[in-house]
Amino acid sequence: MISLFDILIVAAVLGFAYWGWLEGLERASVAGLELFGCITFAVIFHETLAGFLFAGAELVVGEWASQAWSVLLAFALLAWGSFALLRWQLHGGPADDEEDEAAIDPLADRLGGAVAGGFGGAVLVGGGLVTLSMVPFLAGLKPGDTLLLDVGKMTLRAAGAFAGGWEEGRSVPLWGEPPSRASVASALLTSEPWFDADDDGSCTEADRYRDVDDSGTFTPSLYFEDLDRDGLRRIGLVDKYAAGRWDGELFSQDRPRPKPKAVATPAAGSKPTPGAKPTPGAKPTPGRKPAPSPKPEKPTVPENQAKPTPPGTKAEPAAGDGPETEPAGPAPERLPGDDF
Repeated sequence: MISLFDILIVAAVLGFAYWGWLEGLERASVAGLELFGCITFAVIFHETLAGFLFAGAELVVGEWASQAWSVLLAFALLAWGSFALLRWQLHGGPADDEEDEAAIDPLADRLGGAVAGGFGGAVLVGGGLVTLSMVPFLAGLKPGDTLLLDVGKMTLRAAGAFAGGWEEGRSVPLWGEPPSRASVASALLTSEPWFDADDDGSCTEADRYRDVDDSGTFTPSLYFEDLDRDGLRRIGLVDKYAAGRWDGELFSQDRPRPKPKAVATPAAGSKPTPGAKPTPGAKPTPGRKPAPSPKPEKPTVPENQAKPTPPGTKAEPAAGDGPETEPAGPAPERLPGDDF
């Protein structure tokens, strides 16, 4: 999403490119390099000067001394003060190199001046954004990590590369100590650096933080590699710029990592507990025959109940059932006169 800062950055770079087109290659290049040198000088030595300024302020005003204002003043003096002094001392008089300019192709000089002017404009706006991030207030105006063309971070990265402190190919003063995985035994535990703007003790939407692991949200439990072996995560310049805070109010919740839970395992050769239920699907012990299964019992028939008749035979009445009858004898012979 394009913000107002993105539009202002593009406008400033184009404006300085037009200025370089008018001034030529030499003047635009000298101005851009001088500005970059002054900002690099401020990035490297602003913490040292801020320490002296804060100590002097404590002697004068006591507890009213502010570390944030000391950092801002130190960076402004080293970056913008030295640049203004350099331009005034070396380039304050009229130019006297008209003969040298005549030997250069005017079109090439203007094109080179436009490129150098655009570079100088990007460094100038980037240095301004870095200075804005140091202001103790104006939290709503600080862009943080929301810019599409973040020339502030680009300038800070280029200048911070000369700060030294390289560990395993990484500038610790610039980027801070890198995140790690929880599975790494040597990794320590902290949180992402954040500034508690609303003083509620937790990182909410109103607070600013630096997304170190690029997760998109605040990470309260961040494992990191302790490259300098001091037990704390060093907060880098990029972290301070993104969070918009350069003093002790920007902190991380460094704490010891939790101990892994011990899992109880049975000792080798230990006997099972008496009365324990066997495991389902367990195999029988070798050499032991399984118990024979009981045979099904035959159903008993009561004495007064008739037995079932086999198929194909006629059922005979049981003894004592119904009236007794004598078996019929042979039929008597009929005579001729019996019909009358």
